[in-house]
Amino acid sequence: MAKKKRDRSATQAEQPKAEEQPKAEKPEKGSKRHRTTVPHEELVAGTALTATLKGQTFSASVVLGPQGKPEVELDGARYPSLSAAGKAAAGYPVNGWRFWRTAETGEQ
Repeated sequence: MAKKKRDRSATQAEQPKAEEQPKAEKPEKGSKRHRTTVPHEELVAGTALTATLKGQTFSASVVLGPQGKPEVELDGARYPSLSAAGKAAAGYPVNGWRFWRTAETGEQ
């Protein structure tokens, strides 16, 4: 049984070419939530950090480690980065710069 070929010349002639069709402008997709990161300048010893996840609020603070580098202290444990502290709080890997907010300003 042989397949019949359709004559596409008639349908192609009726449709304008891609260059002739006006392009519809798509609205820009914005995120549902505006996220900002913790500025590097604010990651100094004594900075209070907060995070909210699934109705639970976490509090942490920035302290100086033994080598003079900033560390995040959460529930008595120290973490070398915001992401490590965020992972301990959330229970799964997170981007620490987006997860934590500075407590003074409420910014993320």
